[in-house]
Amino acid sequence: MRLLIKIGVLLLVVMAIAVNAIYWQDPWFYRRFVGMFLDSTADGALRPYDVVRGDKSYTIPEAKAGEYTVTQGALDAAVVYAKEFNSFAVLVIHGGKLQLEWYADGWSRERLTESQSMHKTLMGLFVGVAMEDGLIESVYDPVGKYIEEWHGDPRGDITLKQLMEMSSGLSQTGFGLNPFGNELKWLFSADSVRWLLETPLADWAPGEKYEYNNLNSELLGIVIERTTGKRYAEYLEEKLWRPMGGDKAHVWLDHEAGTAHTSCCLATPAMDWARFGMMLLHKGEVNGNRIVSEAWINEMVRPSAAASHYGYQIWLGYDDPPFPEASGSTQPIASEPYLARDTFLTWGRGQQHVWVVPSYDLVVLRLGPALGSDPIRPGFDVPKIPNLIIKGIDEKAGRASDSKRCCLDKTRQ
Repeated sequence: MRLLIKIGVLLLVVMAIAVNAIYWQDPWFYRRFVGMFLDSTADGALRPYDVVRGDKSYTIPEAKAGEYTVTQGALDAAVVYAKEFNSFAVLVIHGGKLQLEWYADGWSRERLTESQSMHKTLMGLFVGVAMEDGLIESVYDPVGKYIEEWHGDPRGDITLKQLMEMSSGLSQTGFGLNPFGNELKWLFSADSVRWLLETPLADWAPGEKYEYNNLNSELLGIVIERTTGKRYAEYLEEKLWRPMGGDKAHVWLDHEAGTAHTSCCLATPAMDWARFGMMLLHKGEVNGNRIVSEAWINEMVRPSAAASHYGYQIWLGYDDPPFPEASGSTQPIASEPYLARDTFLTWGRGQQHVWVVPSYDLVVLRLGPALGSDPIRPGFDVPKIPNLIIKGIDEKAGRASDSKRCCLDKTRQ
């Protein structure tokens, strides 16, 4: 009996030593793996991070009495629908005036929330900024020109355009709950670049088709850091946050002073995404500053050859249906097409959205739960909230909603 106890104790000691050794090979990975099952919506939950600071110089003016251009019924209906999906915030800006700024209990204008894949759209923006600064020559440049580890490798022939349009031909990492597998290493490891650069090609040629892949946006982030010679957060602050008149943001890193994640995980207050939406609406200009040329924004929102619903890291609502079935893990639906077919939008896990509607001079924002123990339930109707607002605009103006009131042909030129 004593021998069995000694053997048992010895085994426990050996197991403890082994687990400890495995953990310290990459402690960030195992901390984040456990955190995946916990609540990740709290301020600063994704650590470590770089801080991005703005000067809050751009305040979107609030509509006063007599200035509302959306019916109260439409605004109320948008909030009711948002509440059904446990939303954190809904903002509506029409005609340059803030018509609605609603926050759920516990949320406010100051509180940060995770963007999820809305962050990807900044990659499309910054490629254009870097081109206009002379740091990137062309969207047709091979990625191997900027990522030296892939120089001379077939993966290095993938173009920046193919990365932006989600047609790179890179394999998917898949998703698994085995902590000893490699599926989540690119996201949770303390050395994300290593795992990203080990990604093989898939069994189809780059440019052949559209396939949404987080790794495309992560690689674009590496290109931005290496071409600018700056930390991503520094570049983000210099080229967008301060000129935009933003508030604050946290950029998630793979380790302290490490590489930024650029496919997700930019924590900001809701109002900063509203400012970003106004920049897109005004074709690259916001707060009196030109962020990027109008021509580049037009390029971003042009349908790619591989997918009519996708441009340069941004979603397009031009078609019916406006997105393919099974887009995203939370099973979104589209009960009707967008009433304005020039609508384009950011899209993050958990149905984080900024909808931009140029033909209606409209920006609509919805944020809500994505990670943790209480994610959004399936069935979110993606065109629902902007369509409610458009109906309210038309009713206020005394006209019927007209789905042909759009700029579809112009957008596709």
